[in-house]
Amino acid sequence: MALNFYRRHRSDCEAGHPEESRSGEFEERRRGWKRCACVIFVSGTLAGKFKRKSTAQNDWEKARETALTWRNWGDELPAPIPERISVPRVTIDRAVNAFLAAHAESSAPATQRMYRYMMDRFKKFCELKGYVLLDQWGPIDVREFRASWQVAPNTARKNMTILKSFFEFAVSNEWIVRNPARLVKELRNRSENRSKERMPFSDEELARMFEACESKYGKTEDEYRYRWTGQDLADFISISVYTGLRISDVCTFHVERLLDTGECRIRTTKNGKKVYTWIPTWLQQRIHDRAKQHGPLIFGTHRTTDICVVTDIWRRKLRRLWDLCGPWAERPTPHRFRHTFARILLQKANVTVRDVAELLGNTEEIVRKHYAAWVPERQARITKLLQEAFEDKPKPKLVAFPRGRN
Repeated sequence: MALNFYRRHRSDCEAGHPEESRSGEFEERRRGWKRCACVIFVSGTLAGKFKRKSTAQNDWEKARETALTWRNWGDELPAPIPERISVPRVTIDRAVNAFLAAHAESSAPATQRMYRYMMDRFKKFCELKGYVLLDQWGPIDVREFRASWQVAPNTARKNMTILKSFFEFAVSNEWIVRNPARLVKELRNRSENRSKERMPFSDEELARMFEACESKYGKTEDEYRYRWTGQDLADFISISVYTGLRISDVCTFHVERLLDTGECRIRTTKNGKKVYTWIPTWLQQRIHDRAKQHGPLIFGTHRTTDICVVTDIWRRKLRRLWDLCGPWAERPTPHRFRHTFARILLQKANVTVRDVAELLGNTEEIVRKHYAAWVPERQARITKLLQEAFEDKPKPKLVAFPRGRN
């Protein structure tokens, strides 16, 4: 019995193969082949009669087992192919609302904000394309959507992660058969900016900021209306540099973070362990003084609960300060205070990369990647390797240069 097995693709093939096209088992084992559930047929000669027949199976092993039970082709037809259950087509609005509602239950406010922003862009793009139903999206639409962003490579990768998560959510709810975003390859970025090391503030730049806080910020006549003074901003910068906290944590700094021993809680690990850093006595006193004046939230309370609004207030204050004490070789940002915290620690010979990674909440690999220039042990190791490598290599005979004429 010599039988040939092949898959014959339907018009509604999930993988998008052409209608009536055929593929074999060996062909489908190739890398990158898109799988589908189209039925496997068999052709050959049984009992002296050549014929083609459906196995009613979409798995190669089960198709062979089915064919082994045949003694001849017979007149009876195999079991009918079960029809796919028709699922009501879901609109884009319903899918987006359900996706955002699911994340509103457990995601952080900042994460929800990113998802809302991305889904708003997604809906606007759907309106431009004239799409109403979710299953109208295909890989080419994802590529066109990505091309319309015009953002930095890192931002594009984050956006694609959200988009893939959205379509994966739709697949898990059986609204679509496959995730079109999974079929789009990630863009390769070989620019220098991708591997650029983090730029902390130098001691000279910090001194310039503190001097501007004392002598320039809030000193002009048109700035009398501001509630927060340069000294408030100096305290904000000091806490950012000495703790490595992100701007959202500094804005909402609570006096209970500070212990009587001078240790300051900077984060809590996933297993509930609290991580502390130490801050100088003068800064401890400033925190206690601010708590007496402004309450436990030393940088004031806010009517809004949106942390993005709160951070934007202090971002504007910092930008006003940076304008007063510029120019800058590298654009100043609040996150550079966190890099400065890492730089100050790594410049100390007795501080290990592991210690800094634990304080920042990162891995040692991430710290080495972004702060390699500030790791003393790295340069010492490289210098030692170079000394050992070239120590016993041949050297030219050096001849003294003749003295020139006077």
